[in-house]
Amino acid sequence: MALRIGVIGGSIAGCAAAVAGSRAGADVTVYERSEAELQDRGFGIVIPPGLHAELLGSGYLDAAMPTAPVGTRVWLTRQPGGRSVRELARQRSPVTPCNWGLLWRSLRASAGAVRYLRGQPVTSVGRDGAGRAVITTARSEEPYDVVVGADGHASATRRLLAPGLRPEPAPYAVWRGAIPLGAPAGRPRELELLRDAWVTLGFPGGHGIFYLIPGGPRDGDGSTGPGNRLLAYAIYGRPPEGAEPGPYVHELAREHFPAAWADIVARVGGGRRSATRSPTHRPPGSPARRCCWPGTRPG
Repeated sequence: MALRIGVIGGSIAGCAAAVAGSRAGADVTVYERSEAELQDRGFGIVIPPGLHAELLGSGYLDAAMPTAPVGTRVWLTRQPGGRSVRELARQRSPVTPCNWGLLWRSLRASAGAVRYLRGQPVTSVGRDGAGRAVITTARSEEPYDVVVGADGHASATRRLLAPGLRPEPAPYAVWRGAIPLGAPAGRPRELELLRDAWVTLGFPGGHGIFYLIPGGPRDGDGSTGPGNRLLAYAIYGRPPEGAEPGPYVHELAREHFPAAWADIVARVGGGRRSATRSPTHRPPGSPARRCCWPGTRPG
C-alpha cells in the first residue's frame, strides 16, 4: 500500500513537496485554502543559478519556463546635495529572476495527477488512535502517514509540533510589486541597465532592489520571449507607527532615491503591488522585539 502524504499549502513549497512525494510513489493530497488559481499571484522571485539548474536537471521545473538571468549587481545611491544617480559599485552576482506565477505553474504541472484540493483550508492537524496524522477541514477528516506543513506563518502543522511558538511581525516591512515596462518608458537608461543587471539602492534603515522578470500570459503581448518583461521591485524599510505603506514608500523614494528611480516607484499604480511584514517566531519566555504593525502599538 502506497505511503499517504498530506501537504498543507498549495503554493511553491507545497507543490515542490508534492512533486517529491509523487516521484517517490506516494499517494499525495495537497490542501490549498484559496479557491482561486495561484498562477497570477506573487511578483518576482530570484533563484540562485545553481539551484535553478538543479531544479531543471531533476525535472521539477520545465526547461520551457522563461527566466530573466543577469550576472551583475549594481549598487546605486543619490548624489549628495542633488537628485542625480551615483554608481557606488558593480560586482559579479549572477541570479535567475523568475515570475512567481510562472514558477508556481511549472511546479504544479510537474506534480502531475496528485489530488489538489482548492478552497479547503485546514482547520487542525491531530493524531488518530493508531498514531497516524489526521488532517481536518470543514469537508473531511483524513489520516496520513506523513504531513508536510507548507502553509506559512499561521501553519496548522507548526501549532501541533511547537505549540509554544507564536508569530510576531519582523521589525521591517516590504513593499513589493511588478509594473509593465511601458510604465517607466521615459527612463531608457534605467531600463537598459536592468537588461544586464539587478540594482540595489540603499537608504538609512533599509534598501530597495529592482530587476526584470518574465511577463505572464496576461502581461504585455502574452509571449514567453525576452520582449515580454515586467519590472519587479522590493523596498524594505521601517515605517513609523500608523504609516500608510503607499504614501510612506513614495515619500521614502522621493527623499532618498535618485530622481529617475523615485519616479519609477511613483508609477506603481499601474502594476501589482502589496505591502507585508514577514513574521518571525519565538518560544515562550524569549525577549520580545520592539516592533509593531502600522496602526498598532508594540507589546
